[in-house]
Amino acid sequence: MIRQLRRKGCTYRDIVRVLHERVGLEVAISTIHSFVKVRAKHRKQAQFEFPPLESESKPISPSSGDIAARIAALRAKPIEKTTKPKHFHFEESEPLKLVSQGGSR
Repeated sequence: MIRQLRRKGCTYRDIVRVLHERVGLEVAISTIHSFVKVRAKHRKQAQFEFPPLESESKPISPSSGDIAARIAALRAKPIEKTTKPKHFHFEESEPLKLVSQGGSR
């Protein structure tokens, strides 16, 4: 009944009024909100499906020579070592220092 009223565009206040008039049930607006919210979560989980992957419809079987060439190209590629900029400079005998963008202070 509550779901049908919500689909028709009734507000939670309208639903509270209808329940009081037709059934004689007095509930708070927040109760109706919680009721709808809990069931909306359940319905979304039950109806959710992943779309089929495009790769499933078109199976690709690469040749072993193609795979070996790709692996060799990746191995030949130089590895870039990036270091994060330091925000602090620590020495045991001195207090912690912030490092400016140009270097240490």
